[in-house]
Amino acid sequence: MARMDIEFSGISEMLAGAEEIAEEMLNEAAPIIEESMKKNLKKSIAHSGESELVNSVKAGKAKMAKNGACILNVNPKGQSKTKVYKRGKKGRKHPVNNALKAIWLEYGIPGQQAPKPWLEATTKDAEQKVLDKMQEVYDKRTQA
Repeated sequence: MARMDIEFSGISEMLAGAEEIAEEMLNEAAPIIEESMKKNLKKSIAHSGESELVNSVKAGKAKMAKNGACILNVNPKGQSKTKVYKRGKKGRKHPVNNALKAIWLEYGIPGQQAPKPWLEATTKDAEQKVLDKMQEVYDKRTQA
């Protein structure tokens, strides 16, 4: 079995800055994703009472995971302000998580609500803008 060892001088300094650049790239692109998600959620909502779901969409901050990946979450936060909801004789008497409402919109509720997909449209709308923004940040940081 063959073995090959290669030493790169300065590689650790170069990689140390990569984490900062990755976090900055994601943080700069987050508003684009957030705007696209709000727009597509709004299109999927049948009535205006769900505007709190649209308004709850927020982008977090980019973080480095244990496995070395840089992750940023953009999702609906919090719970509905409406605690009581009546549908026929049944109803709920507790608030519902906004992320759960978004899942219900995407996939539907069997026998109650047809799916109104919004997630794929969000991704398609934002993909090129996000890639362009991330490339812009990368170019700015690496040529300085």
